[in-house]
Amino acid sequence: MICTKVIGGCLLLACATAVAQADFSADLVNVSAASNTFHTRIFSAGEKLRFQGEDRAGRPNSIMIVDLAKNSSIVLIPQQKQYVENKQAQIPGQGVTFFRAKDVEDACGEWQAAHAEKSKCRKVGHETVHGRDSVKYELTEKKGGSSTVWVDSKLHFPVKWKNSVGSSELRNIKEGAQASELFEVPGGYTKRALQGPGKKGL
Repeated sequence: MICTKVIGGCLLLACATAVAQADFSADLVNVSAASNTFHTRIFSAGEKLRFQGEDRAGRPNSIMIVDLAKNSSIVLIPQQKQYVENKQAQIPGQGVTFFRAKDVEDACGEWQAAHAEKSKCRKVGHETVHGRDSVKYELTEKKGGSSTVWVDSKLHFPVKWKNSVGSSELRNIKEGAQASELFEVPGGYTKRALQGPGKKGL
């Protein structure tokens, strides 16, 4: 439940690759929702990502830090000053896959490798998303489902995605260095055990 708030109900499957992408921050917006109750921000620096859910006053209420190189994640619980470590960077949600593209002009192989289901992928071509150049790809699953993703040419990261569940995108993208403490567990936090199947959730 906490994880869903952090990433706006999306599936995050992080692929560690050596990519010359720009560091950035942005708002993650669910454009298919009738109303966006939760405000989610994303921060990216090198091989690390931070998804930060905020309340209406702008206070962080749910945070996930992802290490692409280690393929691991940490959920911060600010209200209780606790954190939960996860050995994998995969969170149940809308079936959207976040990945780093080494080559934005040929990202099908990496997207297919990151995708859980067997699929076919095709490059559609360049399109502009909120004034930024991106490359559009379409993926069709063997079971019949389909997804579309727009990979930013400079960020090497999806800035828009759409499937049968819904559609989301990054807005207010700001390129630049991100503070290292955004990707660290704050002082004073205590570790909380990860609850497995059949146990009480967070």
